[in-house]
Amino acid sequence: MQKRLHNLHQDSLDSLTAELDMLRQLIAESAPFPDAEQQLALTRIIPGITMKEWDELSEAGGFSEWFAINLDNSSFHNLTNLQRVIDELTRRSERDPLTGLYNKQAFENKLLMELQRVERSNGQLSLAIIDLDNFKNINDTYGHHCGDEVIRTLADLLDASTRGYDHAARVGGEEFALLLPGAGPLRAKAMLDRLCSMFADTYIKCKEATVQCTFSAGVASLKGRNTATGHDLFNIADKALYQAKNAGKNQVHVTRQLIEFEYDRSTMVHSNEKQFLFSGSK
Repeated sequence: MQKRLHNLHQDSLDSLTAELDMLRQLIAESAPFPDAEQQLALTRIIPGITMKEWDELSEAGGFSEWFAINLDNSSFHNLTNLQRVIDELTRRSERDPLTGLYNKQAFENKLLMELQRVERSNGQLSLAIIDLDNFKNINDTYGHHCGDEVIRTLADLLDASTRGYDHAARVGGEEFALLLPGAGPLRAKAMLDRLCSMFADTYIKCKEATVQCTFSAGVASLKGRNTATGHDLFNIADKALYQAKNAGKNQVHVTRQLIEFEYDRSTMVHSNEKQFLFSGSK
């Protein structure tokens, strides 16, 4: 048990080190200007870590620029309550009140962060736009309260059946968006096909009746360092969504247009130049 507690504590320290490394990288990339009137202090409560452990971590990780203070029980309690209030206000500002998913503004912020991550890591990213099929008929036939239940059911499915680092949002009345970091077109389509099938087989209980509904989805994928924006991804995924609708609905369409980094071919070594380099002759 003692060894297990030690390992858990070490995992916390390792996680904190990774978090500080990421913050230091972001600060370095932001290229701040020396202006005495523009200063920012970041506060992070770290429960369970002593000042001695922080000093050792700071020395080992080179975090001497980070300022640490000890908190007694009363100050820790007050700061914890303040943090809880801030977290709740942040959650309310970022979440759709009906579904609890991210709202459009928060999702666009997540998308921007993931685009920056792809730029740094030369990775890949997929965006899916999801739209409920024939949703107006449900509202007209069973009422808006039943339509709300259908929306909540899809939201719960997206929240429960995706990976922990995926981001789901409600971006319109019956429109959702799903951000899949690290997923290429094949993996994204497999995941959306599974969700599409699961939702089509779901019976949704309303007051007057039990209903079924389907959705259509369009997927756009991005790979490598690029200059594509979130707006570009949304546009391509939206076009794929319309193709899925026009093909009969209740399906997923992945765009064939893969956004990739276009290399400057003027700096590339051509085949005849390669032959000269490796053989010494043309």
